[in-house]
Amino acid sequence: MTPTDPAGARPRVLVIDDEESMRHALVKGLERAGYRCAAAGTGRGGVELFVQGGFDAVLTDVKLPDLSGLDITAILVEMDASIPVVVMTGYGTMEIALEAMRRGAKDYIQKPFAIEDAAHTLGRAIEESRVNRENRRLRALVERKLSPDGFEHVEAELAAHGHAEPEGNGSTEDDGSPLPLKEAQRRFEVHYVQELLVQTAGNVAAAARLAGISRPNFHKKLKVLGVDPGRFKDAARRGRLGDL
Repeated sequence: MTPTDPAGARPRVLVIDDEESMRHALVKGLERAGYRCAAAGTGRGGVELFVQGGFDAVLTDVKLPDLSGLDITAILVEMDASIPVVVMTGYGTMEIALEAMRRGAKDYIQKPFAIEDAAHTLGRAIEESRVNRENRRLRALVERKLSPDGFEHVEAELAAHGHAEPEGNGSTEDDGSPLPLKEAQRRFEVHYVQELLVQTAGNVAAAARLAGISRPNFHKKLKVLGVDPGRFKDAARRGRLGDL
């Protein structure tokens, strides 16, 4: 399945290959698979297109007439590490593929390959990149509570969506902090752990690893927040995780 962004747009892929027939076949095949494509026949041409922005992934050959695919990988990852690069290698070039991975490539595919394989590999890389970005965003929202100024941003965001409690109600916690701040923290933490449980189909150990904390501490967090991981396991078994 071809991933789409939250707005439903088809992902855009930059194809870099110096063989015109191969480049044409890749573009046509990936577009049939649901992608939008732009193509370049040289490494420098690919970099120029990449700089213009708007790409969700890059598919590049290792052998190019100017810059090598290894150099292209290093350059593009340095420019924007959030956009996955997938390299195409010839038969018997595993060492080159591994070197590309060391330079930051997300994955590789060996020639000859079916277009469907390339589409699947790109889709997996794009989705993984999206999940990583979302994890970083959610963790940043939760960790903002550690900064006094962060609470102001949380309150403003909740107020913009009509979730903040009315000001001037005089309600405070035992430690004297205003309830809106406590509620902001709780809501973002609940959203964060729920997203982790959706991604891991209710697997607490896997969710704890994503969160970067121990499993016992993650269990305690779930109990404090009132989040039941069993609900996510049941939804995963019924194929209804998307409804949570």
